[in-house]
Amino acid sequence: MRGILLDWLVQVHARFRLLPETLFLCVNIIDRFLSARVVSLAKLQLVGITCLLLAAKVEEIVAPSVSHFLHCADSSYTETEILLAERYVLKTLDWNLGYPNVMHYLRRISKADDYDLKARTVGKYLLEVAALEWRLLATPPSLVAAASIWLARLIIGHDKWVSSPKYIIASYANPTPDAQPRPLLNICREFPDPHSKPDVELHPQADTSRVLL
Repeated sequence: MRGILLDWLVQVHARFRLLPETLFLCVNIIDRFLSARVVSLAKLQLVGITCLLLAAKVEEIVAPSVSHFLHCADSSYTETEILLAERYVLKTLDWNLGYPNVMHYLRRISKADDYDLKARTVGKYLLEVAALEWRLLATPPSLVAAASIWLARLIIGHDKWVSSPKYIIASYANPTPDAQPRPLLNICREFPDPHSKPDVELHPQADTSRVLL
């Protein structure tokens, strides 16, 4: 059910055109809350929309209002329920919304990688894949970002690393850096055949570097 909830939240996040940091902070808040409280299936969507509201308040300059989120939830809840849930989530987390956002690490590595646009775009996609995968919950955000950008470079054929990113990724305790992206690679292998016909046809003149796959 976590995957279904996050998949829906990704659509809400895209609809409001929120920052990437908002999505990953929302996922972190959800995981931390669900690790501390048992939530019924009927209230799971309420938890998701409340956590997205909290993340938007932290990361966005102008966050969507509660009424906007209610509309996305098909008015399944009331504004009072969301505000009460917001207080309950904050109390459960002891008002601690601090999180080493994975996007910050990706930007740091991208800076050391001389801002390779293709690698960064594919890396962002891999980060979203990783956010939906429960098997990567215990993986540090810095390692997920490092594995994503490394795997992205392998995908686009840029396997030659400059010194700075090499040292960034090799700083982990694993003595074999080649094994770092392997968990994320195994997850990507489970996805459908990329050569199959896509569900959505892109416009011929669309900028594919800005398309969320």
